[in-house]
Amino acid sequence: MEHFYATLWAWLQVHGMTGVALFMAAESAGAPVPTGLGFAVAEGLIGAGAVSWWGAFLWINAGHLVGAGASYYLGRASDNALARFLAHRQGFMDARAQMQRWYHKYGPLAILFGRLVGHVRPWASFVAGLAAVPLPQFCLWTVVGTAAYTAVTMWLTAYGWQFWMAHPDWRVPLVVGTLVLFYGLPLAKLLHHLILRYRRHRAERRRSREENKSLA
Repeated sequence: MEHFYATLWAWLQVHGMTGVALFMAAESAGAPVPTGLGFAVAEGLIGAGAVSWWGAFLWINAGHLVGAGASYYLGRASDNALARFLAHRQGFMDARAQMQRWYHKYGPLAILFGRLVGHVRPWASFVAGLAAVPLPQFCLWTVVGTAAYTAVTMWLTAYGWQFWMAHPDWRVPLVVGTLVLFYGLPLAKLLHHLILRYRRHRAERRRSREENKSLA
């Protein structure tokens, strides 16, 4: 694990803000990449005078917006195909209709929430595409939400960078802890949901067998 993050860190340092922007694009498109490393590298480049704060801000925003746009269009392109493929699955059709009602009801708030919350952001644009959110609305509030998220995160990273540089022994634990917080907890919740669903399925099958035996 330590070697993996060291490799990512070295790659980002070599590719500079271009690598940071690619990291942000990948995360906004749904890839589980540790964007915290990208923000840390951007802060290091700002401190070294290799890029201005505004330059880094624009690079990071560009990466996020490219990834979000690609994810949105993938959701729009997948909508009809998934609907045709899963038309017989009432659960999918109900979820699709619920997403459309949710975005229609909350509009900008739903898009902003998707850009500002770490657990949701990697998939929010794809879901917005599936829900057929109008493109102008998606673009406007994605830009607003992304700019706010980037500015706040860069500000927090500036203070975290001081600790990062002063305490190198804490770097790997901090990165691992961040990944557990942002990705481990949602995965644990998903696993818990799948386990409960499996248990309910077994209980239903058991009741069905008992009812068949009683009828026989």
